[in-house]
Amino acid sequence: MENSFATPPSPVLRCDGCFTAISDVDVYCANCGYPLKGTPDEQKRFIYRQNKSDFDLVAFTKRVKNAGETLYYLAGYFIFAGLVNTWHFWGVDNMLAIVIPNLILAMLFVALAGYSAKKPLACFISGLALYVVVEILIIVNNPGSIGLVSLIIIGVIIGYLIKGIKSAVDIEKIKRQHNIV
Repeated sequence: MENSFATPPSPVLRCDGCFTAISDVDVYCANCGYPLKGTPDEQKRFIYRQNKSDFDLVAFTKRVKNAGETLYYLAGYFIFAGLVNTWHFWGVDNMLAIVIPNLILAMLFVALAGYSAKKPLACFISGLALYVVVEILIIVNNPGSIGLVSLIIIGVIIGYLIKGIKSAVDIEKIKRQHNIV
């Protein structure tokens, strides 16, 4: 005969910081570090820091997206340069030697931009290095082609990529702190 007076199972205790299951003897949450037995002030500070990190994650993600768009802009620039060079050097024997590198660079920047959503840090570092090398080669091979406006544009592009790199590093740090995969 079954006992109809069996005690019901006790409810599962949950962390107030991340809602994972905890035991009543835990002092801190093993998942997020929430001070389960801490003072109300300590618990509020923990939640505040966690919310601030979430806010920072949104801002950093926006910067990473902007840097990814910069890679697409660079691809568009090299496509445009390839088209202009095709028109400008039409009929010249080594026209393809001038046009094809622009198109290859455009494809590389499109690939980096597309993959930057999954691996932003690697893509931005690669994109920055590739862009700097290309600009140095252009300046060395044709020193008279660089002007003040070109230097300003180069500086802005490099700035966006550096902000993207910094934001990607910050996102990784926040994800590690909060065990986000």
